[in-house]
Amino acid sequence: MKSILLHTGNDRFFESRLQAALDLARFTGGHLECVQTRRIPAFLGPDSIGYSGSGVMMVQLLEDEARLAADEREALQARLDGEGVPFSFSEGMGEPGQTLVGRSLLADAVVMTLPPENQTDLRHALATAVTHGDAPVLAIPHQLSRLELEKPVLIAWKQTPEAAHAVKRAVPLLQKCSRIEIVTIDPGGGGDFPPLAAASYLSRHGIKAELHERTAGSGTTSDQLLGTALELGAGLIVMGGYGRGRTMEFLLGGVTRRLLAVSTLPLLMAH
Repeated sequence: MKSILLHTGNDRFFESRLQAALDLARFTGGHLECVQTRRIPAFLGPDSIGYSGSGVMMVQLLEDEARLAADEREALQARLDGEGVPFSFSEGMGEPGQTLVGRSLLADAVVMTLPPENQTDLRHALATAVTHGDAPVLAIPHQLSRLELEKPVLIAWKQTPEAAHAVKRAVPLLQKCSRIEIVTIDPGGGGDFPPLAAASYLSRHGIKAELHERTAGSGTTSDQLLGTALELGAGLIVMGGYGRGRTMEFLLGGVTRRLLAVSTLPLLMAH
């Protein structure tokens, strides 16, 4: 993963995802692209039409946004100058998730926050980037201080296109990791792509993986996954995101939604 997008911002969760992005860049020898997302001021909507002086106010609001972005960029650049990681800046105006989707076309990973449930803007941006982006999203729990890639990586395997996409896109990272654990919960029988098929695919890339089967029992698949990750000492979970679609996940629940709410481990997700 040589091209790493970092969702910058002045939110209180930025520090954890910055540290994770630096850890990932150092681990892979990658380049950090800091993506600034500037929102279009709400004033520029239809309610502004017909008001005297609206053009002047529009220009002022845009200039204020540009100044804030420049100050943020200057402060972050001063900090990154001493980190020993190559970096650059890019920016876009609009909804953050869509900006990151656009920049993901020439990226290997997007580093974002795994926010609490009450942070609706960040959660929406994360879901947009996972379901529409062209690179896997590394979602970092807001309380995390570093990305522990020296620990085992757990692959949450299910016979779905989303899980397969996550594994394929994680290959460059998995090739550098020391232990890979493939975990299935209540696997059942049949299907074209059982866990062994995933392990065989990885082996062709020089990656050895151990297989584990677990049952959810009276609990949930997501809780069993987290429990197994802790049991195996994992530092990262690779998984498909939003297998039933975002609307169905919201209405009915789902592994993705549950893990977004409770995971203390970073999630590398693809759709």
